[in-house]
Amino acid sequence: MSLEEREGVEPLVGKACEVCGASLSEGEIRASLEAGGAYLCSVHAAEESLADPAQDPEI
Repeated sequence: MSLEEREGVEPLVGKACEVCGASLSEGEIRASLEAGGAYLCSVHAAEESLADPAQDPEI
């Protein structure tokens, strides 16, 4: 087997929330890739953004 680069191979991504283990939707995976952070479901991503004052525009 060769070690050639293969076309159409997707990068290894998390498919489950790192907190609760729930399966992630395509949108949640995309959001995690764009944010460059942990792979989180929408519930835990919202909780994390509330806990991070740098993301709060009112501060």
